[in-house]
Amino acid sequence: MGSLGIDQERFSVKWISAAEGIKYVQVITEFDSQIKKLGPLGKKEGLELESLKYKLMASGMAVDGKMLRMVFAKQAKQIKEESSYGTIPSREKVLETFMKEKDLYETLLYVKERERSVSELSGLLGVQKEQVILLVDKLRKKGMWDGVLHDG
Repeated sequence: MGSLGIDQERFSVKWISAAEGIKYVQVITEFDSQIKKLGPLGKKEGLELESLKYKLMASGMAVDGKMLRMVFAKQAKQIKEESSYGTIPSREKVLETFMKEKDLYETLLYVKERERSVSELSGLLGVQKEQVILLVDKLRKKGMWDGVLHDG
């Protein structure tokens, strides 16, 4: 959430037993109050809803994609080969892989919507023009997009 610019207070994970009905109600009530204080998604964070929509859709695609699974599969292989049980991929490696994939899918969503220029994509994605060109090249190499990118 934080890597997308979304206040991390908008997300919470609590482990509650089915037998803890009172605790469940308390946790939900507190979280609901917290969200109401933060206001509508994007407002406190200063994010435009349209931009946030693309980031969230691309994030879902990144999580559903194979690259993150590959990070964990490589780790599983290493654990098996080295008997290093209890270790997981570093947070940095997972976040790096996620962000690369999110950027790729966000680019895909924008270029599939309509023709765009390198400059426009650079502004929408918040990355340098050179990075846009690399992302578009990667989309082409993976056979995900074969459209025209304008220089503008």
